[in-house]
Amino acid sequence: MYKTLTILLAIFCFQSIHSQKRLVSWSQQNIENYNQDMFDAAQRLTPAELLEKNINDEYWSEVFLTLNASLNNYTKEADYKIELAEQITNKKETKLKGTGRLIIWERIVTGDILFEGKGLVMDNDLFTVAGRANQILQSLTHKDFGSVTITTTSAELEKLKIKWLDYISGKPVEEYKHIDTSKGRIPEICSLDAAHALIISLQDSAEKDVLTKKCLKDIYNLEEMPSDKKLPANYCNPDTYTYGYLGMLFGDDKKDTAKDAKWWLKFWNDNNKKLIWNTEKGIYQVKK
Repeated sequence: MYKTLTILLAIFCFQSIHSQKRLVSWSQQNIENYNQDMFDAAQRLTPAELLEKNINDEYWSEVFLTLNASLNNYTKEADYKIELAEQITNKKETKLKGTGRLIIWERIVTGDILFEGKGLVMDNDLFTVAGRANQILQSLTHKDFGSVTITTTSAELEKLKIKWLDYISGKPVEEYKHIDTSKGRIPEICSLDAAHALIISLQDSAEKDVLTKKCLKDIYNLEEMPSDKKLPANYCNPDTYTYGYLGMLFGDDKKDTAKDAKWWLKFWNDNNKKLIWNTEKGIYQVKK
């Protein structure tokens, strides 16, 4: 199973722009509540209308369209970027709807997003105005002065806003330095937030069961998971991906059947404050 997963990753896994990455596979066709008319309408919005839209978006599709329209039309608009920077301190939160195949690790931990094993990874918390504004600015400029997360404080948001305003005005600003994950087999999941989310996603979930059964029925005309673990239908269950990700992230060459969902949860609870990234091996290890 690990070999199959490695092949899939080699084909589909790549980083596109700052704070946005594809894990295994993703396309705009995966976005719920999204169509051509919505796309065309978003492209006609003015900067002022996009700024208002960014505050009020309630669906992941709407957030995506705000980001997309900004990239397509306003990469050189300094005034637009300044107004986006002003939104960095706006902590208004919306429980986004239609988040299929959207991956925000902290929101998987909180249960706001169901991990499907693949999708579009976003480093910013798109459930908040601040996170969405930061994502747009990063995408417009290809600069990274830090991400907006669930735990980002008001003081940290203020500092981030100032960095953006300084950069837009032409002042030199040092970019955020991420850990070196070049040796990691899956850079998209090389963070403790990702590891935590993966482990949480393994736990029993009625929503995950519904997703798995729908995939089995719609794609393979099956009522239950196949007994042959080598069949592609096994990937209808997100856990098939997740066990592979965790094995690679923690240096397991092959799946250890003793490491089930409960084992991983206990491992995290016992060791999460002792985990360190081994830059040479590209895995997490427990600090002795």
